[in-house]
Amino acid sequence: MTHWPPTLSLIHRSQWNGIASVFTASCKETNVGDASRAAPRRQVLVAQRTQPSIGIVVPVLNEVAILERALLSLRRVAGECPVVVVDGGSTDGSAAIARRFFRTEVCPEASRGKQLNQGARCLGTDVFLFLHAVSQLPMGFQFEIARALRDPRVAGGCFRLRFDAPHAMLRFYAWFTQFSSRFCHFGGQGFFVRREVFEKLQGYCDVPLMEDVDFLRRLRRQADFAVLAVPVVTSARRFLRRGVVRQQALNILLVSLFELSIPPQRLAAFYPHIR
Repeated sequence: MTHWPPTLSLIHRSQWNGIASVFTASCKETNVGDASRAAPRRQVLVAQRTQPSIGIVVPVLNEVAILERALLSLRRVAGECPVVVVDGGSTDGSAAIARRFFRTEVCPEASRGKQLNQGARCLGTDVFLFLHAVSQLPMGFQFEIARALRDPRVAGGCFRLRFDAPHAMLRFYAWFTQFSSRFCHFGGQGFFVRREVFEKLQGYCDVPLMEDVDFLRRLRRQADFAVLAVPVVTSARRFLRRGVVRQQALNILLVSLFELSIPPQRLAAFYPHIR
């Protein structure tokens, strides 16, 4: 037998049933509303969990003039991505500056290929991103990389390029980096690659020059290579110091000679360090 509350004894049973049904419906609507509002939050959390982890390797050699500013910029955009700086035996205190910002390793010799490989061995991430100290990543780079790697056919990729100097020829050259060509993509554009592909390729070669061109050539033999629509901003110091047209002509010549199997040890004599 249903016992009605004493204070409601004067209320007709049908009226009480109506009030109860309205209250129950209201509770259901509230629960549905809470669930619908919680759904997007759950989707965001799931998306974050399924994003590939990205580790960043920064090779350094005598970059004291720009290093503090570069690493401050990187710390702002890196978020939760681990960063390893690998110094190639700098004599200007670059390693000491790097240690103030990120984990820093010292390579026994100044070899960018060896430095990049050493940095990758320090990371346990799904993806490696190799970034020159003079290049600045765009905000949200993690999501751009993750979007490209949703395609299982893509093994890696790079960013488009923009220079930090307002020179017409540099803008013209940077425009070409949206296209896939052996003459348009170099290490300064931030190469990224899946860990399993990097390990299959056995990393970068230990050569004094063209380690990025060689790596890209081998990477493209494995799978697709994506060029992201967003750019990294890199230093134009080499172009400004040696002449924009002259330097670009030299770049094309050196890559062409490398493709013709001229040893990078011989080519390195024509590409001096610029600091």
